[in-house]
Amino acid sequence: MGLESISISDVITKDVKVIDQEQNIFDTSKVMVDNNIGSVVVIDNNDSKNPVGIVTERDIVRIVSTFSLSDLQVPIRKLMSYPLITLSKNASVLDAMKLMHERKIKRVIILEDNKLAGIVSDHDIFNLLMNSKELITTVIASDFPIPQKDVYEDFSRFWFSNSYYK
Repeated sequence: MGLESISISDVITKDVKVIDQEQNIFDTSKVMVDNNIGSVVVIDNNDSKNPVGIVTERDIVRIVSTFSLSDLQVPIRKLMSYPLITLSKNASVLDAMKLMHERKIKRVIILEDNKLAGIVSDHDIFNLLMNSKELITTVIASDFPIPQKDVYEDFSRFWFSNSYYK
């Protein structure tokens, strides 16, 4: 069993917290704080749940540090990160890892028929890896498609943050 044979659907968070693109940074921050999460998916409206962007904790810091107080009421659609980086629900965990590495991101939106199906984070993938010795050996193998140095750095960061916040 390898990462290419594990469906991303097996590790995604399906209960994705979303916010309408017309809401503001305060509304977005509140959703993140109330749910103890690091990102919110921005949707075009509440009926279709069509994802159009994402706002992360890093975005919040950037926005707050560069805007005046009056600017903080602007619609989140003007501040969100877009276009979204997505994968199909049929993708594998390896597909997600490679995409995260190539794009230097920590989260990928998962779509099914162009609709929001879930989100996967680097943390979700590392949790999967940490629970399987077999999977860890495939990741540290010399023929793994992500450079070993990068994998070791990511594992170290994950291990530290997991140990620190327990």
